[in-house]
Amino acid sequence: MAECVACKQSSMAQYTIHNVRFFDFNPKAIHCMSYDDATSRLALSRTNGDIEIWNCWSRPFMQLFLPGDNDSSVEAMVWCQGRLFSAGLHGFLLEHNLASREVTLRTPITGGPTWCLALSKDKKKLAAGTERGYVCIFDVVDSGVMYDRALEKQEGRILHIAWHISGDYIVTGSVNCVRVWSLKEGRVARCGLGAADRKDEVIVWCVGILDDMTLVSGDSSGRVCFWNAELGTVTHSVHTHKADILALTVCPDQKSVYVAGVDPTIVQVSRVETGTKKGKVEMWVKGIQRSIHTHDVRALVVTATDRVYSGGVDTILTLSYFPPRTVCKFPALPPLGSISVAREAESLLLQYSDHVELWRLGASSKKGGKSGTFLPVTKDRVKLLELQGKDDEVIQWCAVSPKARWIAYLVQGSLRIYHFTPPASGKQPRVQRVKEVSQEIKKSHQMLWLSEGKLVSAAVTGAIQVINVSGSKAELEKELTLSPGHSVLQMTCDLEGKMLAVVDSKNIITIFDIEKETISVLPGHSSPCTAVGIHPLTKEVVAVYADMSIKEYDPSKQCYTAFCRQHLNEPSSELAKKHSVILRVSFDPDRPDLILLHNESAFVVVQKDKMAADVSQEKAPKVKKVTSGSSPGKGAKAGIGAKFSVIRRPNQVLLFSQMKGEAVVSVELNPLQVMDRLPSPLKVKKYGGT
Repeated sequence: MAECVACKQSSMAQYTIHNVRFFDFNPKAIHCMSYDDATSRLALSRTNGDIEIWNCWSRPFMQLFLPGDNDSSVEAMVWCQGRLFSAGLHGFLLEHNLASREVTLRTPITGGPTWCLALSKDKKKLAAGTERGYVCIFDVVDSGVMYDRALEKQEGRILHIAWHISGDYIVTGSVNCVRVWSLKEGRVARCGLGAADRKDEVIVWCVGILDDMTLVSGDSSGRVCFWNAELGTVTHSVHTHKADILALTVCPDQKSVYVAGVDPTIVQVSRVETGTKKGKVEMWVKGIQRSIHTHDVRALVVTATDRVYSGGVDTILTLSYFPPRTVCKFPALPPLGSISVAREAESLLLQYSDHVELWRLGASSKKGGKSGTFLPVTKDRVKLLELQGKDDEVIQWCAVSPKARWIAYLVQGSLRIYHFTPPASGKQPRVQRVKEVSQEIKKSHQMLWLSEGKLVSAAVTGAIQVINVSGSKAELEKELTLSPGHSVLQMTCDLEGKMLAVVDSKNIITIFDIEKETISVLPGHSSPCTAVGIHPLTKEVVAVYADMSIKEYDPSKQCYTAFCRQHLNEPSSELAKKHSVILRVSFDPDRPDLILLHNESAFVVVQKDKMAADVSQEKAPKVKKVTSGSSPGKGAKAGIGAKFSVIRRPNQVLLFSQMKGEAVVSVELNPLQVMDRLPSPLKVKKYGGT
């Protein structure tokens, strides 16, 4: 659905919003997670094999995206000294290069399909549990991993694995069985079995091991069991859930564990001391419960600061901690490169896994009107083009030129470039592939069009290539370089395509003047950058960081602007009220005093002239909430403060960008659309309900 809506963003500007709701974004369930305390990064995989790297140093946000393919399977992941390893049903141990977004290592695992991975506490060894009952040990070395040995084969698959702090013992979970392995002897030292009189088998989905050799297991009966490792017997059993427990994580202090599963309630089980006639006795009891998911929870991790990240079938990454009682939900977002805007042609290029679609947006003959009202659509949206990939191809990135005459997308890092001629005077649209691509053009992981016929590509080698496209040829014009060891995270350019801003993996923002070949580097900032933009008139660079700091930089003077030094010294308290980060920066060429931002739930307008006028005020006036009409009216609220105008949206905002003239486009997703695609959750009878 696309509508034209009149929306008054501020007292000095009025825009027509193209409200796009026909992008069929279908987020997948979260399958497994791994957290690296040293770098504050969270890796999560989804059921289609995609891997997302979230930076959690300040406000969590997706910083990297590693696309999967048709054969991808990610059942387990571990971090080891900044390196990411994964394993799956393909039977290989993979190491992912986060700079090139490629798999740099494929090591076969004895036993085929792999269900779990664990890293020793000294970070020198990896253990993998397989379908055929093998536990394989690998040595982690600088050049990759080296196969060490396979422990004694057991009956049944190894579903979960954990490593003791000493490095001498491993605990595994299987059907009706929890095993303790001695690495010195290479065999099972103790084996705890389920009750023999049970009619149904008990599947041990997850296990853990404490420093005092207490084993912890979560099983299909909804119980958390604590085992004596020396005797192989259960010392305590706590019935925490009404269905299978799929995820378990041990707190850093070893005094509690978190569990969740098909019953999505996250339960904390804590160790307490109770007084008896015989003295003090330790017991495990059910504690804090968090009902923050609607469907199965498949993955849990706890950080060194006792913050719990959880995810599962409902596709939402959730952060929770106490005290104070805090829950932050981060809905799935399409990765960068899924939506590309052709500003001059008022068109959108939408990327799906097997094809791309080019749409021309609708239009209204009526101009202006009351804020928040619908404008009649006199010219409906039109799908101009659909390009299908081959059967085995997965499209990873797409880009369209400003006038929608050139389209490009990536398949396994390789460029596919097309010239598009739109329909005119009764003629059909024409599309022609650029077949001659220079061998100097390297594989890349992202790209954007600087102008018609000029493309910039971030190569997997770390170079930034400027490519000229004309007729049926694509040739390399020049290469731009970052500092050694730095890789591109995101890129943006000005409207003329003469300046390029690059955010790299070391949190450095570099500005390239492509024609003059000059370079300017923004001052460092403690928090990672989430969005950057270049003003079309002043050429000033606006960067927004995860701590909600906004910085404005003048590349010509190589310093922050006077406005930034005077008004943007501290992170915005108005924006800091939300846990989400700014996702995009755009500008209105006709109004140089406005900066347009957006996060996942709202548009934000920075009014520089108003901030300058209110410089004498120490405190901003109270936020006034105004309910508009339909979209952004129905459920949308606008808060007008001294520094920012915030227009809250009822739907999830995937992209918000300035178009030609006084028009903006907002690509949105109704959360109910995602919920309708999810399987039925566990049905629990509630008191007073049916």
